[in-house]
Amino acid sequence: MPSSENLYIWYGVIFVHQGYYKSGIFKFRVALPESYPEYSPSVTFMSDMFHPLIDGGGNLSLSQQFPTWRPNEDYIFHVLHYIKNIFKKTILDRLVSKHCFNKEAYRMYRTDHSTFIKLSEQCANLSITESYLFDHFPDDNMIRFSPISDSMFGKLNKEKSHL
Repeated sequence: MPSSENLYIWYGVIFVHQGYYKSGIFKFRVALPESYPEYSPSVTFMSDMFHPLIDGGGNLSLSQQFPTWRPNEDYIFHVLHYIKNIFKKTILDRLVSKHCFNKEAYRMYRTDHSTFIKLSEQCANLSITESYLFDHFPDDNMIRFSPISDSMFGKLNKEKSHL
């Protein structure tokens, strides 16, 4: 969803349903350069992430998938598809060190798998805590989550089943 203040900034959320980051809900921001599609967008995750392709500031390395950005061949939907795929084992298995911003996470994935699994699960669990889930981060991010009571959830779920 575009920022409420700048059409070159988009916000997104990915819900991970399986794998090392199962149950994670990760918010991210995509910044499009004014010269897009001539130049690639940048992607920044807005919560703490433990992932070989994501640095301490949340910046996602796109270079594994897009070693050279190809205008009019590579588009934002390719980047969004890649964001979804970085949490899959098939992508993690094929990572090359030079493309990984977090060398320690990359090393753990390759040589200390049990620790990697614990830290990726911890990352996913942290992402669904109230402070991460309900904090809206920047004011221009229109994607908002709010707590819901069990009774309201039951009511909404019941209404959904009647559709």
